[in-house]
Amino acid sequence: MRKIVVLLWCSVVYFANAQDFKLDNVAYQTIDWNGFFEKLDQNPKLVFFDIRTPGERNDDSEYLSYNQGKIKGAIETDFWEFEKYYPQYLKHKNDTLYLYCSHSKRSRLLAKRLSDSLFTKVVSINGGLSYLNNYRQLKFSRANGHYTNRLNYDLITPFDFVNKVTAKNTLVIDVRPDSIYYEKARVEWENSFGTIKNVLHVPFDKIQESSVLIDTQKEIVLFDNEGSQAPMAANYFFKQGKKVGVLLFGLDNLQSTVSSEDRKFLKAKYRVILPYELLQLSKESNTILIDTRTPSEFSNKDSVAVKNVGRLKNAVNIPLDGLSKEAFQKFKGKKIVLYDLMMHDELYEYAKRLKALGITDFYLLAGGINLVKWEIANADQKELVTLID
Repeated sequence: MRKIVVLLWCSVVYFANAQDFKLDNVAYQTIDWNGFFEKLDQNPKLVFFDIRTPGERNDDSEYLSYNQGKIKGAIETDFWEFEKYYPQYLKHKNDTLYLYCSHSKRSRLLAKRLSDSLFTKVVSINGGLSYLNNYRQLKFSRANGHYTNRLNYDLITPFDFVNKVTAKNTLVIDVRPDSIYYEKARVEWENSFGTIKNVLHVPFDKIQESSVLIDTQKEIVLFDNEGSQAPMAANYFFKQGKKVGVLLFGLDNLQSTVSSEDRKFLKAKYRVILPYELLQLSKESNTILIDTRTPSEFSNKDSVAVKNVGRLKNAVNIPLDGLSKEAFQKFKGKKIVLYDLMMHDELYEYAKRLKALGITDFYLLAGGINLVKWEIANADQKELVTLID
């Protein structure tokens, strides 16, 4: 698994998948950020909880990409310490409780747990703080005045990053290690994002040696694969009195948020498309979907229950251990889309082997089935339901 994801975070992701969003507006209610801020503006005494860790709320978490500010006025609890903070929830049992976290996974899990404890008015805020930060300027202007952070750098949204890559007054720096930049990393996922032409590459651990950068009068924007290294470099530039920004959640976020057409400047190893782009492709008769998971996962009969999340409509199952040139021979001339649960490392290994077989004309689905369902539940992209079998 990717370095930034420890087992604790993986468990949250898997259990959230197991929920499959079917409990939304059944066991508890959901609301989008605009709806929440409208209620908060009308009622400053609204009861809402920030259920992330203290490190996340104070912007000093060891997982640097999770440092992304907070909403002022929240009651601060911690998802991982339910018993400790239960009296705080109980104090407001007769109120409507609004919950938010980073990606709206923990808030859904806690909403379900509270509803099981006979709380009848619990609301999870869709998308979490990461979604708010991604789209704050585009969709959620109501956040102005409510959002704050203690960061030494600006969080650059994927959409802003697209513009800053070519802006004359901006110096964009790729701070990934040489092993990743030159696609020599041991894990294929790390090699998959490629490079951006005319962008300066200075590994994050060599930033202090590159004194020439200190003389620049330009705004500095830093990026890496997933947002773990760029903040370290940003803090160094801040100490030098420089204005600096960091691409929120790195190239991984860019690839999962911005359309393939709008990120052509990123010369990636594999072509990645978003769920709504797959929706358009699926309408073409020559598109074929390949589900790369195990047969038990594909058939929804895996012994690990949280892996049973269904599949995409009309998909063909060819697992990694069944990958061969012969298996793909019948798809010659087709637009091939590979997907799994949520772009696990095995998907990239699959893509690597497929290329080694001489089959290069294929796409990867950003975020896998998980992102399709997440977009339906959190971004109100109801039209994506037609992709689900």
